[in-house]
Amino acid sequence: MCRITAITSGKGGTGKTMFAVNLASCLAMSGSKVLLIDMNSGFRNIDICLGLENQIVYDIADVVNGICTIKKALIRDRRFSALYLLSASQIPEKAQIRPAHMKKLCEKLGEKFDHIIIDTPHGIGEDWKTSVAPADHAVIIMTQEYVSLRDTDSVSRCLTSSGIRSISAVINRVRPDC
Repeated sequence: MCRITAITSGKGGTGKTMFAVNLASCLAMSGSKVLLIDMNSGFRNIDICLGLENQIVYDIADVVNGICTIKKALIRDRRFSALYLLSASQIPEKAQIRPAHMKKLCEKLGEKFDHIIIDTPHGIGEDWKTSVAPADHAVIIMTQEYVSLRDTDSVSRCLTSSGIRSISAVINRVRPDC
């Protein structure tokens, strides 16, 4: 059974995207077949982190809007043959994706993958709600800043009210002097 994990944060700049990329890479290196979905529409960066920016032809919005098949939008990582990327759209207006779309898409993709890692936008807006809709687990990335701590509390409450009960937190950029 496929495990769907949302990597999220209340504020930007916590290291959420790099955590998602590293988690997906580690899972792929351990033998799992992994799909990394970038849901940061307008601010996609996972393709750059993986060195796949020149290979993106289709994105998740193209799949949802019926412009291409899922297979055409999936990009296999060069280094880890078990790691695939489904990129976000660079144009936010193009990505009119709803929670039902994400659930159906992940249900279908879950038949082919052991893990689906979703890099969500930060915050708790509509795009965030869409991103976490199919998740059965969430990892909240935070820093030692008070703002990040407060935002993590808000995100945790929203995840719980969305029905996600398996929630972990990672404190990133820890400073020993704090």
